[in-house]
Amino acid sequence: YSISLKLSLLGLLLLHRCIERGLNHPRQMLLSRVQHPGAEQLMMVDIRNMQAFALFLQKYDINFDLFSATKEMEKQICYEFDFVREARAMERIREFLRVSNKKPPVMVPRVIPGMISREVLVMEFIQGTPIMNLSNEMSKRGIDPAGKLAAMAKQKILTDLTLAYGQMILKDGFFHADPHPGNILICNNTEVALLDYGQVKEMPEDLRLAYANLVIAMADDDLLRTKESLSEFGFKTWSIADNELEELFQLSLRMFDTRLPPGVTVLSPFADDSSLNKVGVESFPEELFSVLRTIQLLRGLTVGMGLRFSCAQQWKPIAEEALLKAGRIKDVKSRRPTRSFLRRLF
Repeated sequence: YSISLKLSLLGLLLLHRCIERGLNHPRQMLLSRVQHPGAEQLMMVDIRNMQAFALFLQKYDINFDLFSATKEMEKQICYEFDFVREARAMERIREFLRVSNKKPPVMVPRVIPGMISREVLVMEFIQGTPIMNLSNEMSKRGIDPAGKLAAMAKQKILTDLTLAYGQMILKDGFFHADPHPGNILICNNTEVALLDYGQVKEMPEDLRLAYANLVIAMADDDLLRTKESLSEFGFKTWSIADNELEELFQLSLRMFDTRLPPGVTVLSPFADDSSLNKVGVESFPEELFSVLRTIQLLRGLTVGMGLRFSCAQQWKPIAEEALLKAGRIKDVKSRRPTRSFLRRLF
């Protein structure tokens, strides 16, 4: 291959060492990520343009604090260009999932020691099928992608992936914040590999516990607890609806849960029928946008796999454990749901 890149001397040395190691150990497959020169500057120009557009939209069109979202995105994008930070994040999450489970719910690539710089990152190569190609791979193996066996496999994949996220967000507060399909591989039939740790997020302790309280409220369909949780982490609104509690709850589901009503495949917080048109969001904590984005991406995977799934209900025991450990609750008995059984199906 002919490569034309402007790397520092350290970056060039590491890239050379990676190639040399690959030649000397042909059975050990490695993956090298090399930063393209000028990419960071171009990305910052795009971010500035997006921030200007966000200010225009929230002033004239959307009742939501979009500018805070772009400020959080700016911080996260800057992290993408620091491979040393990414390597540390990868190792931290890999170790956390290892010690928190008998078997980690997802695979995290192992960083190769001594082969890291801000421009070059060398890690183990994980062989797998991109999650969006899963149905095609099943068909090649003679499995009906719409059959029961495929549904069971997809359910396990989604359960493992969301369990990892529930543990990272609620138990540790440090999580992979970019679960788009390109970063997820399926290995050894149903094992999940999670790639690309350029975007990670560490939540402040008080925000993590407030979010844990919201997860329990959503799982229990507790409208009052939902409002209290939103207020706790600085979610400020101006209400233009008579049934404020119901609208806040519905908005919370759209933003922070993967469940969908029957027959619905698209559920956006900014849709015409959204509660945002009845409850305007004046202020939204920047620190939570990575969680919001993660939930939206997980919901997209749920729909893409043809499943119905509530991450709030799966995460409820993890949220209760977090609040119990922090002394916020004395036991794990949740409040009695405030809605009827039929309404809780939605």
